[in-house]
Amino acid sequence: MTHEMATAIFRRLGQIDMLFSKDTPGHIWRKFVEPDFATTVLANADPLTVQSIRTSFQEGTASCNPASCRMWYIPAILPDSWTVYAFDMLRKRIIVLDPAVGPFGYSNRRVSMHEFVSNKLHAALFNCLEKFFSSWHCESSHWGRTFPIVMREKIDKDQTGLCATFFAWNYDGDKLQIPLNKDTLSLHSSLMIYELMRMQGNQTSVANDALEAVKASFTAL
Repeated sequence: MTHEMATAIFRRLGQIDMLFSKDTPGHIWRKFVEPDFATTVLANADPLTVQSIRTSFQEGTASCNPASCRMWYIPAILPDSWTVYAFDMLRKRIIVLDPAVGPFGYSNRRVSMHEFVSNKLHAALFNCLEKFFSSWHCESSHWGRTFPIVMREKIDKDQTGLCATFFAWNYDGDKLQIPLNKDTLSLHSSLMIYELMRMQGNQTSVANDALEAVKASFTAL
């Protein structure tokens, strides 16, 4: 999955959550951070200098109290796969969701890599939170990490980006609400295509019959 496609999907996931939270303003429990954040941080640049990142952090704050958000999902494109780093503000832990490890677990080398990456993201994330939100409630010290094995089967390398969007959408802080396998990943792919067509700000003209055809591909399952 390209960086641009992942950015569009994570933006749409955020829009869906904002739409569903209209009846309970200020109580969004998760925040999707777009891939630009991790890419900028891992390039040793200051994310506060990037306008798109500043906008993504501030978007929706008029109706959302950031102090109510338990989970912050940060996708990162690494040399061999996409990974999602889920920051659990309630338990002060970073949950590493790496589709490349499959059902086999993490090697010591891969754990070390994720520790390095998550340390950089952790420092940059809290710098942004403290900059933008005076009401921020969670301290940055004494955080831990977990490396759960959440996959039941091996996924092809070119599907790690799609897996990352699946993790972010379905991981509730403790487990996947829907198990990940080839069938559920295919269903998720159709759902993401459908939601991208419905993205706010999408100026592409999409015929209703085409949109309904995509919808039928996952509602029939």
